[in-house]
Amino acid sequence: MEDIPHAVLSDQFQERMQGRRLRAAVFVTYQFEPGFFEQEVLPVLLDVPLSHAVAIRLVQLEEALRSVEGEISVYYDANGLMRGDEGSAKLDVRRVPVQHRHGIFHAKNVFLLVEAEEEDEEGHRPQTLIVASLSANLTRSGWWENVEGCHIEEIGEGEKTRLKDDLASFLEFLRNKTEAQTKHLGVRELLAFLRRVDSRMQKSSSGQLHTHFYRGTESLPDFLEQVAGSAIRGAYLEIISPYFDDADTSNPLETLIERFQPKEVRVSLPRSIGGEVTCRPTLYEAVRRLPLVAWGRLPKELVRLGKGADAGERRVHAKVYRFFTQSPKREVCFISSANLTRAAHQLGGNVETGFLVDLVPSRRPDFWMKLDGQVPTAFQVRTEDEASAASGGTRLNLRYHWDRNQAEAFWDAPNTSPSLAVKARGIEIVSFSMLSSRTWTVLHERVAESIASLLIETSIFEVHGETPEPGLLLVQEEGMAHKPSILMSLSVADILRYWALLTVEQRAAFLEARMPEVALHGAGADLVAGARIVAEGETLFDRFAGVFHAFGCLERDIRAALDAGRDKDVEYRLFGRKYDSLGSLLDRISTPGDDSKDVDQYVIVLCARQLCREIARDYADAWVSHAAEVKQIEARFTSLSAIRDRLIASNSGDFAQFLSWFDDRFLRRAIPVEPDPA
Repeated sequence: MEDIPHAVLSDQFQERMQGRRLRAAVFVTYQFEPGFFEQEVLPVLLDVPLSHAVAIRLVQLEEALRSVEGEISVYYDANGLMRGDEGSAKLDVRRVPVQHRHGIFHAKNVFLLVEAEEEDEEGHRPQTLIVASLSANLTRSGWWENVEGCHIEEIGEGEKTRLKDDLASFLEFLRNKTEAQTKHLGVRELLAFLRRVDSRMQKSSSGQLHTHFYRGTESLPDFLEQVAGSAIRGAYLEIISPYFDDADTSNPLETLIERFQPKEVRVSLPRSIGGEVTCRPTLYEAVRRLPLVAWGRLPKELVRLGKGADAGERRVHAKVYRFFTQSPKREVCFISSANLTRAAHQLGGNVETGFLVDLVPSRRPDFWMKLDGQVPTAFQVRTEDEASAASGGTRLNLRYHWDRNQAEAFWDAPNTSPSLAVKARGIEIVSFSMLSSRTWTVLHERVAESIASLLIETSIFEVHGETPEPGLLLVQEEGMAHKPSILMSLSVADILRYWALLTVEQRAAFLEARMPEVALHGAGADLVAGARIVAEGETLFDRFAGVFHAFGCLERDIRAALDAGRDKDVEYRLFGRKYDSLGSLLDRISTPGDDSKDVDQYVIVLCARQLCREIARDYADAWVSHAAEVKQIEARFTSLSAIRDRLIASNSGDFAQFLSWFDDRFLRRAIPVEPDPA
């Protein structure tokens, strides 16, 4: 029995990220649990310490995502959306539903554009595209529970690769498959990288096939024939697939056997967690009667949930087509999303992807699976699209723009919509009678306000009236820098303290200690200490030295982000509505009940005005590009002029003249005096 290569999926991606930082990412999946993705998959790609408490962890992830220069996006089947135990989406991730009419959008891929953390001798950070083809959905079961298949390839900057054209074609397909007005910034950045890579046209070198990417432009048997026909014809064939057609025979299996004439074939017997065989009894018998074909089963040690003899078994969800020869020693493996079904194998069916990899094993290869000759007695047919049938899905899209407080609806079908009702938390938000086809329709401002208030809690809504059962809808959110932060209870002094903290670890500890009322609720709360940071009397951060120091730290960070081209980070810190943004600080000052003194508030506002003036002068292009946000922050300065009026009213004499002199001197940045060389 051959040793089967295996590893923890998250660990494999974490290893690839060592010494690298994420620039952009595109995930492709059939089923999608947005809460699980944000809380458990994203941290694998972001090297930051995270709290055990969900609320605090989300805040830390929200901050870490600002440093990702490009976009993180997820393309998922509109019918594959799942609620999951972790809740709905909260973070700045673009979620793009895909409507596929002639099957299911079943591809499962990860595209990570990364760059080296350290510059090379020429001051350059080399970039690499990490591409994975896998069987795992972006769900808890896919990443944590099932037995899945995955293959990862890396393409370095300036390299020559056989994968370039097929990967670029698939990314273009993603862009064209979705609504025209959707932004595809992540896909664009990946395509821009691939344009800097050279194409390798040869299928093989020195008798070994280069790795090929299957993107579904031909049937799966035709792809295998064109790429590896002579190498795999007459070899042993092993197939792992959790789903078969709901039919009496397996046409895809018979087609593969007829096309490639394998010496012997083993096919994994699909079983549920409860042990039932998940294909028809007639199909089971038909496969068993095929010449040189047998049902197989992966070794128990690979599928066992634990080390104990009585531990249950994990569900096998991998999709692997393994051709091998023993003399010479060779394995040609197709690791993909494609089940052994007609819709997966034929042209014009599902959207499927995969990698075909040619390996030279160190030992004589043999079957991974053991023969499974015991005739089953329990059958329960399950199909690959049953999740689609269960969720219902919807052709309705909703989009909310946090930067302009506007909501829009889009009906993704050739005809006008039926009468629809959109609900969340049991509350009806809006109804439509005949929504126009494939046109974004701006919704009434009262509807927009209702959507915004619900998005603080959940982004998964229900659509009634399209199908007999309600369909799930994941609201698309734009302008996420302006979405109210998950944490909004930091005081003015807290925000200034937070700006001055130097390390990620210090900030994590500060949030956990400062926010126990949030951290001590929900998942992971019992692992967080409930102590507060206590300030005895007046501290550095309550008075002017602390204010100046905090603004100095903020300005340094913003300048560094601008110099590095991290515009998203700048937008969050200067103009956003997050717990540590300048906008939030100004909001807190103007909030009734703030107990800071007028003179303290006045100096803070002057520091903010000075910061904006300096950035506008030194980074004019960046400042102009945020004209709308600049206008808003200037309006805040105008409204905060009431603090100055109060100071003048409470001080007699020529205090107004003094403030005019003080304002002018304060806002002009002092020029350092060079020491006298004598």
